[in-house]
Amino acid sequence: MNTYFNEITSKPINTVDGKVVYKIPAGAMCGNGDLGVVFDNDENDLVIHISKCDFWKFVNGVHGDGGIKTVGDLRIDNINLEEYNIKQYFDKGLLNCKFGNTEIELFVAPENLICFEIKAPETDNFSTVNINLPDTCGSVNSQSEENGVKCHSRKFCGEEVDRESAVVVCLREIDRSIADGIKTTRYCISVVTNFNAKDYINKAIEMAFGCDYDAEKAKTEEKWTNFFSASKVTLKDKEIEKFYNSSLYHLAGCMGNTEFPPGLFGNFITDDFFPWAGDYHMNYNYEAPYYCIFSSNHPELFDGYMAPVNDMRDEAKRMAGLFGCKGYAFPVSFGPKALDVYSQADCKEHGILFLGQKSHAAYACVIPIMHWFSTYDKEYALENYYDFVLNTAAFWEDYLVKEKGKYVIKGDAAHEIPYYRGKEFKYITHFGQVNTINAINSLGLVKLLFNAVYDMSKELGFNTEKYSLWKDIIDNLSDFPTFIKKGKKCFRYSKFGIRWRNDNTVGLQHIYPASQIGLSSDEKLLKIARNTYFINDRRLDDNGSNSYFPAGARIGVAPDFLIEGIHQNIKEFALPNGLFRHHGGGIEHLTTIPATINEMLMQSHQGVIRVFPCWNKTEDASFENLRADGAFLVSSELKNGKIISLKIKSLKGRKCTVECSGIKSVIREADKKEIPFERKGNIVSFDTQENTDYVLI
Repeated sequence: MNTYFNEITSKPINTVDGKVVYKIPAGAMCGNGDLGVVFDNDENDLVIHISKCDFWKFVNGVHGDGGIKTVGDLRIDNINLEEYNIKQYFDKGLLNCKFGNTEIELFVAPENLICFEIKAPETDNFSTVNINLPDTCGSVNSQSEENGVKCHSRKFCGEEVDRESAVVVCLREIDRSIADGIKTTRYCISVVTNFNAKDYINKAIEMAFGCDYDAEKAKTEEKWTNFFSASKVTLKDKEIEKFYNSSLYHLAGCMGNTEFPPGLFGNFITDDFFPWAGDYHMNYNYEAPYYCIFSSNHPELFDGYMAPVNDMRDEAKRMAGLFGCKGYAFPVSFGPKALDVYSQADCKEHGILFLGQKSHAAYACVIPIMHWFSTYDKEYALENYYDFVLNTAAFWEDYLVKEKGKYVIKGDAAHEIPYYRGKEFKYITHFGQVNTINAINSLGLVKLLFNAVYDMSKELGFNTEKYSLWKDIIDNLSDFPTFIKKGKKCFRYSKFGIRWRNDNTVGLQHIYPASQIGLSSDEKLLKIARNTYFINDRRLDDNGSNSYFPAGARIGVAPDFLIEGIHQNIKEFALPNGLFRHHGGGIEHLTTIPATINEMLMQSHQGVIRVFPCWNKTEDASFENLRADGAFLVSSELKNGKIISLKIKSLKGRKCTVECSGIKSVIREADKKEIPFERKGNIVSFDTQENTDYVLI
């Protein structure tokens, strides 16, 4: 079975009982990391929605009609949609479509070109192709034609907007031919915004004129072949393997613009009215799509993540000052280029939507911290995120309160306080949340933050005067709160405040993604974690499964329980195109399957590489080049209940520690030389050289 392939055999259904359901489209998709397309239809035409990560309406203060906007639609008429078949080739970035007697090939090329080819019998009423741009939300639209290139532009400008944004879509017929009674017409569409080029209209026209269909197709296939060659997972369970690959395909399809990373709904925006304006929610939604990229060996997908985070630094400093602290603090959400979607005059916390939480900037640090531990790229860290991590730690240095030798977090809600604004808000109703002490998710995030800033600074040789304070916080941060629930000791959501919620997975996020508990943890702590995990089965939680499943792997729950849950998610929420229709957001649940499978096959977050740590040993499986903390690439195969191969590539020459029974020797592959190692039970440690492969046998 080709698990880099998906077939859609019916028109997408985006309604239930005639009503539009949650805006996650079901039609075939492809994208290049910035520009994306989604197949749809109306009563008469094939409709292909076009969107781009950097096309926003910049309206400050409230969402209003601001936020990310659709570019427009490509419409193709005279298509028999009753005979419907679309084949998605993930490793080629290609869609092959057959609608009755009409065949369409389409791909999104790396340089923001949509290329497509229409084939149909010459005698048929051949399809016509048009571009339609909406004029909703006050956009100013225009169109023109130059030497056969049709140009359509859409712009948000004037006093209403904080920043002008504009896009131009140019359609060109490249060529047409007839052979054996079949007429073939090739087209290209260039899409350029004012953020791509100052003279964006002429740039788009130039791109359309310069398009070589075959060359662009070759570049597209090469891009996706290279992407999927970076790592590979092979499972006996081909349904899960297919969704593993399709999830990475869709994530990579919207993570490529280094100034405008994807918001809640990536680049599959089909109209101007997506929930929450498609913004960046910082209390897990923005971060979640990135959970799986490092273990899957795609650190390049991180390259845009820090742009909006760093753009908020001035505001973050101002917000920290509102709480009497240095450093950085974040609201619950914002847009690109520091777009203000957080100011609310009636909000009880300084007129800003913090929603009772102080942990948003610490949550924003989770992904750069993952990048750091998995790459140890000092130059990249200095250029992109060390300053942000350092200043977020500075906020918590001031905000933490030391009582009886322990650092305590006060006034930081575990969950959003949804009504923390307006005349109707009553403190007495939310007294516990407003006055929360030691929210468990914040404890995990802060512990991760200080471990990371301490490690980064030591590696870089910076801020030595802070080491003793950071070490004191690491050693003396309050313990995770616990209580007895259903007769078992479990984690409590906060020491004072909310005790428990039967929805979402906030009470487990100190395990994942904050990485504070794992198989090296004290057995008593692991027992509490497992008790908490099974008190309430959150496998079908449509707001938190992306942390629930990987957390289960981290604490070693039964692998069959996780695999069964993945299948339940596919059955309940998966759409024909490989997306998941969850309430919590658009792209965040694409990380669930790859992040979980990676953690089941290989773990490394506690400084020890473990292969198949949470896997049913009777199920054959293998993986190539999963990325481990310490900057290692790990490949291994399990067959007939035994690990028959284990290979580790050291990227930075750091010491490598591996847990695996039966290791008798460590061989440097280049010269087949056996190198010395230390053994403690099933754990072996050995020194490595940069960019060197080792075979453990």
